Amino acid sequence: MVADLQNVVTVTRQVQIVNFNSNLEMKINTLKGVKTKDILHVFNESFSDYFIPFHLTEEQLESKMFADKVHLNLSVGVFENGNLIAFILHGFDTINNEKVLYNGGTGVIPKKRGSGLTKQMYRFVLPILKEKGIDKLFLEVISENIQAIKSYKNSEFKIERELLCYKGEIHIPNTNDNVEIKKLHEYNWDLLESFWDIAPTWQNSKNVINEIRDHTVSFSASIQNQLVGYVIFNPKSKRLLQVAVDKNFRKNKIASTLLSKLIKDYGNTLSIINVDKRSKSAHHFLTQIGFTKNLEQLEMKLQLNKN
Repeated sequence: MVADLQNVVTVTRQVQIVNFNSNLEMKINTLKGVKTKDILHVFNESFSDYFIPFHLTEEQLESKMFADKVHLNLSVGVFENGNLIAFILHGFDTINNEKVLYNGGTGVIPKKRGSGLTKQMYRFVLPILKEKGIDKLFLEVISENIQAIKSYKNSEFKIERELLCYKGEIHIPNTNDNVEIKKLHEYNWDLLESFWDIAPTWQNSKNVINEIRDHTVSFSASIQNQLVGYVIFNPKSKRLLQVAVDKNFRKNKIASTLLSKLIKDYGNTLSIINVDKRSKSAHHFLTQIGFTKNLEQLEMKLQLNKN
């Protein structure tokens, strides 16, 4: 189980009766103390008929919650006669001196949809988060999920940016023999960030990568002992987390050479999520080597601290 947030934000466990004109008793509460297996049951039921249905094991859910930096005392659920029927999983981090939450998953079991449970959960938890100094909340939602987008907008979330997700069988036609590929053991983020055009979303952020680095592999690309590019990869999920090249060394097949190393070691079926749609060069490169866009998402933000 992911550890609860300590010494940063403490949320008192609270209960709220929810009146949905039902004879059943519904309560909203934090998820503090709720077992992973109980969350898993509702998680899998909630996503069983999703746009892209998926099913997690308990180990996979724990891994996701760990990667998303989920803290159960900042997360919230709806309980019907003591049984969890809906949830919001919130990850926490301090970024640029701001307290930031990330919605790592919102789920409502199918037979309880249409009752405004997501809005009710936010009504319950937002005053607590404001009181505890949370500055902003982020989430991603599939662009086709009009009902969810409407629900988030009703909770005052604003669209921040459009995101693209890709998967495919990758083929690298040409590489650069002058590029030296080595394992990247330390992240000099000041240098690596200088290669970025656009900051990554939460799941691909440096804070998350620092947390899960034991579960990733990283390679650097150097020319004459100068680091000019890098890639960070999750071999278990076959997902690229970050790939970037020094702006002064682009169009030299550096990214291709890095990915060629990944393909050699881990196979050519790869994926990457939440690429900013504004990055035309990234889209061109990814499609050129065999990635296919399989999903579009919106990143949405709720600003809590207006100061």
